[in-house]
Amino acid sequence: MKQEKLDLSMINAASLTKEQEDALFYHVDIDEQESEHLAAEPYSYWKSVLRVFSKKASARIAIVCLLLIVLSMIIVPLFAPAGAYTSNLNIKNLGPSMDHLWGTDLVGRDLFFMCFRGLSKSLTLALISSVIVVFVGTIVGLFWGYNRKIDPIMVELYNLVSNIPSLLLYMLLAFIFANAFPDMPVEVRLVISLSITGWIGVALFIRNMTLIISNREYNVASVTLGTPTFRIMMRNLLPYLLAVIITEFSLLLPGMISSEVSMSFFGVGFPSTEISIGVLLDNGRRYFTQYPWQLLAPAGVLAFIIFTFYLMGLALSDALDPKKHR
Repeated sequence: MKQEKLDLSMINAASLTKEQEDALFYHVDIDEQESEHLAAEPYSYWKSVLRVFSKKASARIAIVCLLLIVLSMIIVPLFAPAGAYTSNLNIKNLGPSMDHLWGTDLVGRDLFFMCFRGLSKSLTLALISSVIVVFVGTIVGLFWGYNRKIDPIMVELYNLVSNIPSLLLYMLLAFIFANAFPDMPVEVRLVISLSITGWIGVALFIRNMTLIISNREYNVASVTLGTPTFRIMMRNLLPYLLAVIITEFSLLLPGMISSEVSMSFFGVGFPSTEISIGVLLDNGRRYFTQYPWQLLAPAGVLAFIIFTFYLMGLALSDALDPKKHR
């Protein structure tokens, strides 16, 4: 028969019998799986990033704005009326109205539909250029930070490029490629011009971050064990730098858009026959005092894009910081 537990407040411990002592305890089965259970919730880096990111008001605003941009690029051109992108001198230089929400340009094209069609081309060009710059800059920066022997060459190359204003360098490269390769598509020429030197700044940033973490214990242990250099860079260094790489990309993208716009503005980007934000700005600035909407419409679209990615970059930089996950 199972013995009943005794009330400790009613007895004196010194007067307990053997049976009474046994009644104070009961057998507990050992569960091997339960013994390995952690009371604290397991930490997941990316889940924490998503949780912190989703709680930020700036992140919510940036996501809504980004969705609005993407949907506008896809949907608005589908509803463009016939002749919205072709010249019609009968309706040139019209101000904003119900028929033409943002007015018309110098040759009678609807600026509302022109801006969103041009946005698609400018954003695609900036996206491709940014991916190339970040990819090349990350690979070179990892190798540069891990192998200090190439410091003299890379530092001199960085000093040479950084002493020249980036926009001036992009324009010079675009002009050289346009004359050296006249049959090269303008999109390819602009991508090469924007990315051929843009990676150097990213490489320096990744190099400095690599120097900070390269002497940590797990990296020293990998070197001691004879782990190949490429494996150390890919497995030990790159995952730690992934957060700053994503942030760098989100902040680089609006800069690429602005560079393309400036190159088209100064006549070394897309030709005037193409439809892009830069071309529209270049056309609008000529008669800004007479027809201000022709400049304000594409400028407003550009400002909205830069604002969106700036907010996205700030929100990502906070969310990707592990110090803010607890």
